[in-house]
Amino acid sequence: MSNAPSSGESGSLRSLDLRLPPLPQTLPQVLELLHRPGFVPAEELAEVVQGDPAAVARLLKHINSAYYGLRRSITSVERAIRMMGPTTAAGTVIGLRMLEMEDLLHGPAGPCLARLLRHSESTAFLTQYLIGRAAPEANTPEPTPNAPSGRGFAEGLLHDFGKLVLLYNYPEKAAALYDQQVLDEYLAGTEARALEQLVFGCDHTEAGRYAAAEMHFPPVLTDVIRHHHAPDQAESNTAAPTLLRAVRAANRATKAMGPAFAGLHPSPPDLDWAACAEAPVWSHWQADPEANAPPMDLMDDLRAKRSEIVHFTKFFLEIPEVLDPIPPPS
Repeated sequence: MSNAPSSGESGSLRSLDLRLPPLPQTLPQVLELLHRPGFVPAEELAEVVQGDPAAVARLLKHINSAYYGLRRSITSVERAIRMMGPTTAAGTVIGLRMLEMEDLLHGPAGPCLARLLRHSESTAFLTQYLIGRAAPEANTPEPTPNAPSGRGFAEGLLHDFGKLVLLYNYPEKAAALYDQQVLDEYLAGTEARALEQLVFGCDHTEAGRYAAAEMHFPPVLTDVIRHHHAPDQAESNTAAPTLLRAVRAANRATKAMGPAFAGLHPSPPDLDWAACAEAPVWSHWQADPEANAPPMDLMDDLRAKRSEIVHFTKFFLEIPEVLDPIPPPS
């Protein structure tokens, strides 16, 4: 089956004349490398990144920052990628290029973009971790323990890509819709994607799938963008079930870390870690198929990763604190 939008869906979205966000031309090549089985070769990623001078400058700036504490400056892109790890380097390049949308960042939707990027980077971080903890799918070889792999990072990072598309096309409307106080006080109880349909003419999963197809994203990633809220509707021959579940679980765990990580749709006030653990998706991380909750050590590990994620997003995203401050954990 094709992963492209249906003719009806594609036609209605084309009528909205959605513009594609100005992400680097090298993005499809970076994503293709992240979706190859096994390791991402640093030399191949370096060759792609070197075609984007702005990405090179950002990458070298970060590898020479106080975060790494190096005694000597690094001037080689390939060496920088080897030290950061190919997956982290690729994700950093994508996230930083989103922050270079100056008009969007410094306009009415700037705080929304900052919240979206922190949520996206955090979800990527946890998706990759959860993939490593998940039981292998049928007919899928079990991964080598502790082997570094980029699987899941791009899907977690770009699962809400459609929200970036909506922010870019409708910054004033989006800033008004995604305002925390408006959603809390006036729109409580209304499904968020239904509100997007009313305001924009499509929801973020539809906008994301349309833009992803136009930008030639890998089919697996495009399917995750479209179906991360409803994994059962995904194409059986594209996104693997474990991948979709990991994105969905990571999305929920990220929201449980507090409002600073919730993204553009606020977390329910009662979404603490206990409520987070009640989601049916966690049963896939249990050895006992009858269990109704995730393993306790898994939830403890996820909760403990908050400080690591704060450190990661502060250094690698450089989100202005005035746009998106991070409160201390409660």
